[in-house]
Amino acid sequence: MQENRELDFSDLKRKNRLAGTASELIPEVASTLGAILGTHLGGEEAVVVSARDFRKDTRMISRAFNAGLISVGTAVFELHASSLPVLQFALRRFSAHCGVHFASAHRSSEKINVRIFDQTGIEIPFPEIFNKEKIKPIKRSQPEKIADILSVKQANDLYRAAISSALGMDILREQKFSVVVDCALGPVAEVFPNILAELGFNVLTLNAFKPVGIPESLPSPTSLSILSRTTIAAKADAGIAFDPSGSRVIFLDETGKIIEPHIVATILLQNKMIGRDKGHVILSETLCPIEDWLKNNNITVDFSNEYPGEISRKIQFQRALFGANEQGNYIHPTISNESEPFVSTLLLLSSFARDEKHRFLSTFVEQYDVINKEFIKRKTYSPYSEADALLRRLYESDNENQIINTLNGVKMICGKAMWCQVSTGILPNKITLKVYAKEKTEREKLMDTITNKVEKIDEEITEKKL
Repeated sequence: MQENRELDFSDLKRKNRLAGTASELIPEVASTLGAILGTHLGGEEAVVVSARDFRKDTRMISRAFNAGLISVGTAVFELHASSLPVLQFALRRFSAHCGVHFASAHRSSEKINVRIFDQTGIEIPFPEIFNKEKIKPIKRSQPEKIADILSVKQANDLYRAAISSALGMDILREQKFSVVVDCALGPVAEVFPNILAELGFNVLTLNAFKPVGIPESLPSPTSLSILSRTTIAAKADAGIAFDPSGSRVIFLDETGKIIEPHIVATILLQNKMIGRDKGHVILSETLCPIEDWLKNNNITVDFSNEYPGEISRKIQFQRALFGANEQGNYIHPTISNESEPFVSTLLLLSSFARDEKHRFLSTFVEQYDVINKEFIKRKTYSPYSEADALLRRLYESDNENQIINTLNGVKMICGKAMWCQVSTGILPNKITLKVYAKEKTEREKLMDTITNKVEKIDEEITEKKL
């Protein structure tokens, strides 16, 4: 039976991904979307790996979506509540044609991000499947050819065993590090604390339970502040915060200070260059300030936009050894073609463990802060409204790729080698405005622009509450 009716899902496009609330991605719609994906993959010839976070709305939508897949004969390996790195692992392990992950969207907690990956693990952007002109007529299978949904309940255990054997982590077993891990109310809690515990870490977890209803988006300014204070109080070596999908990560040193993504990227790159004379990497445009450091270390770089899957695609095509952006994504192509925050954490801490000069993570990472401070201007701003609401409004003010979610803030691309950043730190009611440009006049102009934008949004939110 052919379904040739006109289908338009443009209202479910968010930052070039499929996303919507449970009221928008209703089961009927989700089932149709699943059938469209299954048809795109070849119907009865395809196998899909599916996973989700802990929330009830994502479970409902994932089940409906999977029903659409099997209705066109596409088999589904259901991983249940699993983080995105586990999905990536299962995609390779089961030689599936596609992976689908359902999780809360950061900064818009009521929305569900539906991220779709090809058989190599690279994310497929919305237009390649769900644009109206790309949708193929749905061909439902005959009842006897409806596919199965196969439950894979041991996926987290398989992943944990694979990571432990793939990485030589004996140096970490010797250190007995103490860490605080914020699991963001997601399935990170099912796997990563156990990996650390098996390495002999002392692990304190936050937000490691299944949420009730639709909780706030994590990490938030408040949750990061709590993580910072807990790291200090516990005298831990580091704090680690994930997003609900477990695909992105943010690190704190023992003083509770957030480690900037460019510092994490340089440390991981230094690790990658062990035993190499030269290397090639793919980085997001906003990491351009480390270009001089890359040249000095004989590393060539191509800068990429934030289009879903773009960095991964370039890594694969150019056979680059590493990729990163400031959203908390760090890509190790020998492990996975998409962000691998668990591996990134272990490599970051193993680099620290090998360093003989520094006792504390804060002084260790300091040597990798390679941005020229002359090109940066910053100021502190105290909003009348809640910082989380202000950051959300900033992030949603542009539906394209010019505004980037950095987990503790937002960053705006303002031209070639120029950006503005609004972020929070240890104090959740304070935000930092930071701009980067090589010319002083451009820095002054950018600071005026971002200050005016923040003040206007702050005023609008405050007036709405009165």
